[in-house]
Formats: sequence, C-alpha cells, structure tokens
Amino acid sequence: MERRIVSAVGYLMLCISVSPQVRPRELRGDGHLLGETVEQFFSEGFVGEMLRVCQRRDWKSVRQLSKNAGEASKTNAKDYCAKVELAQQQATSGTRLEYNGRGDEETMRTDTFTFDGGHLVKIDMVYSAPSANIEGYHPKSFSELFAGLREAYGPPSKSYSEPMQSAYGAKYDVRRAVWMGNQDVISIIEQPFEDSRTEVIAETLAEYNRAAQAPKAANPLK
Repeated sequence: MERRIVSAVGYLMLCISVSPQVRPRELRGDGHLLGETVEQFFSEGFVGEMLRVCQRRDWKSVRQLSKNAGEASKTNAKDYCAKVELAQQQATSGTRLEYNGRGDEETMRTDTFTFDGGHLVKIDMVYSAPSANIEGYHPKSFSELFAGLREAYGPPSKSYSEPMQSAYGAKYDVRRAVWMGNQDVISIIEQPFEDSRTEVIAETLAEYNRAAQAPKAANPLK
C-alpha cells in the first residue's frame, strides 16, 4: 500500500512505500520530478505550455503567461520565447544548465532547476521572508518550512546550527537540516541576515556529492 504525503512546503512531494528501501523517494518541485528527463521537463506544466504558445507565435498568450510567471510587463514576447527555447536546446544537448522557473509570487518563492546530462538533478527553492508584512503575500518562515519537511519526511538525518556574522556585525545562529536518501538529498538552510530567506533544496545524491567535493570559498561574514 502506498502513502502519498504533500508537505506544507508546497510543490515538494514525497511518495514512499511501506518499505522505503524497496523503491526510491519521488521528489517533485513545482510539478517536476527530480531525475526526470529534459524532454519531460520542457513538455509538461507551465514550461511545456509556454513552449507550445511560443511555437504557435501566439505573442498575446506569451505575454500573459510571462506576466503570470513574474516577468516584467515590458518583456518582449519574442525575446522571452528565444530564452526558453535556447534553454531547452542547451539542456537537451546534455549541457549543465541552471533554469529559473516561475516560482510562486504569493509565498515569495523563486525556483531554480539544474540540468546535467539531460536530466533534472537539482531543484532549488528560495523563500524570501521580509520583516514587515506585505498585503497579498504570505511568506513562509524557516520554522514553518522545517515543520512541513519533518512531517513529510520524518526527522532529519542531520540538524545543526552554525554561528555567522553579517556585514554589519550582527551575529546569528544559522539553522540547517539534511534528509539523506539512497538516491537523493533534501536540505533546508536558513539565511537570517538583513535579506532574510530560507532555501529548500532537493537534489540527486550525485549532485549533492559533487557540491560537497567542490572547493569552498572563504566566507567573509564569518
């Protein structure tokens, strides 16, 4: 019997069997499945719809869709289509590519999808959390996002805090947590500085290891 749980994060979804060792977790971001092919990504959901109206040269629909995606109203429809089509071509060729998704304006979330070798290897969602309330927006805090992930995935494999200092000398304890899977990794990272935000990342194990082995740049705020 299968159990499907949708986390409070929204757009990240886990599907597991009674024995999680038997089949891998299915992680989704804005409807896209971690590990899916480039062909799947650019044929489904918002991106697929955008490419289809671009191919029809339906500029009115392109402008409407791009506006809904958070693009400025002055965006040239032809330029927007050219950008999406180029991204599709590069990702299809196997080139490593980062593609900015539509995000979610209400929760002040931005999405970045990373492709490598013709597959989606990383979904990076950043939730802004302004100190003042903004009418019409409902940002999510680190605590709220962490609670949603914990409810969906259980206790994290690792949870810790790291002392950091902002450019203005303010000191913070930055909270982080990681859920390790057999084939994938979920991370949540708090950025509590003046530009407060929380980052939620779903990535393949290979992508996680790739980042872990990359040289670390010195943090000037420490």
